[in-house]
Amino acid sequence: MTAPVVDVKIDNRSFRYWEEIEIRRSLDNFSTIELSAPFEPDNPDFRETFKPFTYKSIQVFVDDGLLFTGQLVGVEPRVTPKSKTVRCSGYALPATLWDSTPPASEFPIEYGDHTLLQIAINLAQPFGVVVVVEAGTKMGAKFKKARIKPNEKIGHFLAELARARGVVIRDTGLGEMKFTDAAEVGTPVVKLREGVQPLSAVAATFSPQAYYSEITGLARTKAGRKGGKGYTESNTHLPDVVRPLNFVVGDVNAGDLPNATKAKMARMFGNMVSYVAEVPTWHDENGQLWQPNTTVTLHAPGAMVYREVELLARDVILRAKADSVTASLGLVLPGAFTGEQPKALPWD
Repeated sequence: MTAPVVDVKIDNRSFRYWEEIEIRRSLDNFSTIELSAPFEPDNPDFRETFKPFTYKSIQVFVDDGLLFTGQLVGVEPRVTPKSKTVRCSGYALPATLWDSTPPASEFPIEYGDHTLLQIAINLAQPFGVVVVVEAGTKMGAKFKKARIKPNEKIGHFLAELARARGVVIRDTGLGEMKFTDAAEVGTPVVKLREGVQPLSAVAATFSPQAYYSEITGLARTKAGRKGGKGYTESNTHLPDVVRPLNFVVGDVNAGDLPNATKAKMARMFGNMVSYVAEVPTWHDENGQLWQPNTTVTLHAPGAMVYREVELLARDVILRAKADSVTASLGLVLPGAFTGEQPKALPWD
């Protein structure tokens, strides 16, 4: 298997001294990076490169393609009798919106008859974050009223609006914030089977306490109180157990309740079970880097996947050391981001 060529640039200067690197990319979250390197405190260049609280720019190129653009956020030096190292972490440029509120001088902030794209562009502009929409993505109707609170983080506010419209937010290699749809099933990039390369290991995680027999979305009343009209979606896979959940749908019209509730139910299935598939390469069978928002098939009886099932790659983690490269694929049930309940479960 061909080893990837990785080039890390900090403040537009190539940094070749890293010993380990981990790049995490996601369908519905911003990308992050961690790397460790030997630290030379007497070297002025090292001291400048790893100066804490400077939010230096960081880019990662893999096989000459720009995979990550962000800021260096965490810097943690470590000294032992045998070594001096520094562990660094960074996140993609849009992630600052998940840390920050709008400037206090901008309040009150309320949008009437605005699209999700218009709201996102307005809130991201002061931070220099570019907003894009993937071709074909349906962003939905305008919001009649959307109000962000003074203490509310921008990213969480936008993510809530995106969930109401059935789209997800992620970043691009250029550091843009991108709205996109989840991938549809039917074109898996690889078939993974227990005991057959490239699959080296697989583990399942179940969340039974976050699994419900029915979910009801409630609209706010005109006075702003919780309650009002509601819509209930039943879990077709749990007909004989009583485990209801109610939630309040903010900043949507009563007519949007069915879609918002179905999306909540679908995400429940996305969170009820997840699989982590380990592979000893950064590339799929076609020589392409593993990508989130693609699908794979998995057949792993030891992980209770008793038949071949097509799953959605929600997360991809790429790791490299001096002597090895590995990748972890975080897999969830298809339909988790499209408002659809699965027709069957992997253990049926």
